[in-house]
Amino acid sequence: MTIPIFPEFKTINLRMRDEINDFLSRYPLEASEYTFTNIFAFTAAYDFRISILGRSLIILKNHAPASFFCPIGDAPDIDMLFDYLKKRGDKPCLERVPESFVKKHIEGNSKYSAVEEREHFDYIHDVKELIELSGRRFHDKKNKVNKFRKEHEYEYIPMTANLVKECIEFEDYWCEERDCEKDQGLSREKCAILMMLRNFDALGLIGGVIRLDNKIAALTLAEAYLPDTFVIHVEKANPDIPGLYQIINQEFLMHEGGGYAFVNREQDLGVQGMRSAKMSYNPVRFIKKYRVTRAG
Repeated sequence: MTIPIFPEFKTINLRMRDEINDFLSRYPLEASEYTFTNIFAFTAAYDFRISILGRSLIILKNHAPASFFCPIGDAPDIDMLFDYLKKRGDKPCLERVPESFVKKHIEGNSKYSAVEEREHFDYIHDVKELIELSGRRFHDKKNKVNKFRKEHEYEYIPMTANLVKECIEFEDYWCEERDCEKDQGLSREKCAILMMLRNFDALGLIGGVIRLDNKIAALTLAEAYLPDTFVIHVEKANPDIPGLYQIINQEFLMHEGGGYAFVNREQDLGVQGMRSAKMSYNPVRFIKKYRVTRAG
């Protein structure tokens, strides 16, 4: 076992993948944070550390202010987690806690309170709907896709490790266009994307790119995480080319979405532009997440 026993913690690394995935497969959580890829990729940004408490896997966000993600396992000792955090700061909490955990362990217990974190709700979409783009609800998306196809000759290519170098160059270009260095969120995201790309095969990711004018112009990285659902971790396109985001979304689902009923397009982080874009794809439901605190 490479994962220590609580209250000892270790920084997450690739050698822990099988152990962590074992917990995730036995105790699946519906929120997008709870995949090995997400935890591993954002470790540098949030100083994630991991431990085992009883029959649960514990994820500590060591970046101040310290907090825990939802325990992954059976009969979690929530009080021990709050006692640990109380020594670290004045406002201990569990964050990114999915609704299923709240209903099972928090509701009806006067010791704890749970508040919705709307900016972290995951958007769940019907794969077939996003491929077909039928009906009035998707009229604008369909028009953009059709216009793009008329104006451009492009190629969709399934992602492989052979494309990693080009994809890193594309991510660098995208970040230069968006001034990522001036935005903490985008800087953290870039760090995570580079971790995913550099460890593409080891993480077992799927993905796709759009090649336009002999250059990669759009990129998607994703993985399966529930029997009927996969999650898109990354979707990037040249922002100066209208319709390209719609094309990479549709093409990726057409080629890689077979066998899945739903796609999780993750959260909007409270960014209004991102929220509008995700809502425009007409989610069939949200995965709600909560911040849990303890009274007293």
